Amino acid sequence: MKMNANPAAEGITREGIIKLEGVNFNKKFWAKDPTLWKQEAEHQELIKNFLGWQTVYNWTLEHIDEVLKFAEEAKKDYKYCVVMGMGGSSLAPEVFRSLFGKQSGRPELFVLDTTNPDWVGDVRAKINPAETLFIFASKSGGTVEPSSQFAYFYEEVKKAGVKNPGQNFIAITDAGTGLQTLAKKHKFRHVFTNPSDIGGRFSALSFFGIVPAAIMGVDVVKILNGAKEAAETFGPQAPVKDNAAVKLGAYMGACYANHSKDKLTILAPKEIAAFGLWAEQLVAESTGKESKGIVPVTGETLHRNFDYRDDRFFVYLSANTDDNKRVEEIADDLAERGFPLMTLHLEDKYQLGAMYLLWEIATAAAGAILAIDPFDQPNVQEAKTLTKNILAKLEAGDIPAEVTAPLLVSKDLKDEVKLDTLAQDFFSLLESNDYVAILPYLWPSKEIDEALAGLRDKILCRTKRAVLFGYGPRYLHSSGQLHKGDGNNGVFLILSADPANDIQVPGQHYTFGQLCNAQALGDFQALENKGRRVVKLHLQQPVAQAVKKLSDLF
Repeated sequence: MKMNANPAAEGITREGIIKLEGVNFNKKFWAKDPTLWKQEAEHQELIKNFLGWQTVYNWTLEHIDEVLKFAEEAKKDYKYCVVMGMGGSSLAPEVFRSLFGKQSGRPELFVLDTTNPDWVGDVRAKINPAETLFIFASKSGGTVEPSSQFAYFYEEVKKAGVKNPGQNFIAITDAGTGLQTLAKKHKFRHVFTNPSDIGGRFSALSFFGIVPAAIMGVDVVKILNGAKEAAETFGPQAPVKDNAAVKLGAYMGACYANHSKDKLTILAPKEIAAFGLWAEQLVAESTGKESKGIVPVTGETLHRNFDYRDDRFFVYLSANTDDNKRVEEIADDLAERGFPLMTLHLEDKYQLGAMYLLWEIATAAAGAILAIDPFDQPNVQEAKTLTKNILAKLEAGDIPAEVTAPLLVSKDLKDEVKLDTLAQDFFSLLESNDYVAILPYLWPSKEIDEALAGLRDKILCRTKRAVLFGYGPRYLHSSGQLHKGDGNNGVFLILSADPANDIQVPGQHYTFGQLCNAQALGDFQALENKGRRVVKLHLQQPVAQAVKKLSDLF
């Protein structure tokens, strides 16, 4: 893996390496020594049980015949493949889908990590359920989003006239989960049982990433061998000067700990920009806790000679693509102006396996510098619990008025934000080196996606702040941990809307639209309970027009 850094980044990286060498990071890391991160017994037990990802490429290669055999069967029997998952179960497949695209003679892959009915309906309109393989991917087996998607698509496969609808489904899960039981009950075509000592966001090189990639026609053996070859330069005997993974982690950790630079901004050409979605979850969920957090910023509009604030540090993902020259010019400008910039060069798409491993090790190293446990997610459950409470009210016929209230403002800001002065009031909430997060529970049609990108860019240009962006409920399994676990460094704008076409969740008393809006309200309440500065708007149809009107205000 080729890596270089400008002088500012080199100096900061040396500081981080001194810190990591001081705790003997490389030796202890490969020995799975939990004292690198925490001294408390409960943390140490969890950490020891979640380090299976270090060499999971070997485990997956040992089981690759099972994967390749099934992929060949899928090639003959299906035109489409839909991954139903969230977070670590969906983001690695999304990267494979985006980087490799539709492969000739292979099923077309869709990744569905949402409860928005317009989004679900859009995928439904693009497939024939009878010719579709559905992958129910969940480490726990009980995640509400893929469970709801399964209930819907199982009925759709039945309606399409398939005699044994379970044969259009496979599962990827841990041993002993409710999903295994469900798969047996409905006679799923196959169950891929993953090692249980791997956290979701570290599972890209396990069955969760590799099975969908193989089905869509990616040479996964080449991907895994690329990771294995790279691991030789990351291992316990590798000199630190040649260890790109440790150097990236040292850079990330020292920027935060020594220089008050917490906004990790990833620059990438559009052809590989989806990698940022995966890296965002890895870094945000791993480091955003205990009032700390490295804030990953991905997908921002890149401007030449932009006046970035001094809380930024940059990683440039270079690749041999058409768009790379544009991004390279921006990266060169940043480096010349003294912003810390590290460059990682992706020689071809098959280095993706090495890139996954590199970022995973780097995040673990940064966690050691921050003295946090990178493998837990202590603040994720609260939004889920609050959503369940809202759904329970819906089942009882009691629809909370807050679900569709035009404006909700966290209790500490009741007198500070009004609808008629929204933008001015919203900007007045910003302090110090805060970031802004736009969190839409909307379907990213081309028109809506462009309108939201315009809103994000306007806020960036006006405030010069890092502007995070994540579609809900996807971000709940990604940057959501950071939002609630960091040092209250964000100002949040949640957007919800009634769907254009709602869909009933089979077997439930609520629709996808109600579930999606309950999740939006649940996260608003979770952020409010943490004392965060959060504003929630419920938009009217047509949503694209409503977003444009909102953007005009800002």
